[in-house]
Amino acid sequence: MNKMENSAKWSKERFDAELEKGYNDMLNGRVTPWNDVYAKLSKAISEINNGAPVVDAEKFIKGLMI
Repeated sequence: MNKMENSAKWSKERFDAELEKGYNDMLNGRVTPWNDVYAKLSKAISEINNGAPVVDAEKFIKGLMI
């Protein structure tokens, strides 16, 4: 996973470039909509609460981060 950065410290050029990259990712389907991520996480949490092995849940959640 990428290290989090403080975007407040970025130059205007870097900030604009990152926004443009994110926008292009969104247009090209490389971004998962929040409601899809939320649904998958809710499912994983429900499975854990219903006795699913934690290893399976961790594997499921890690798959979301690809």
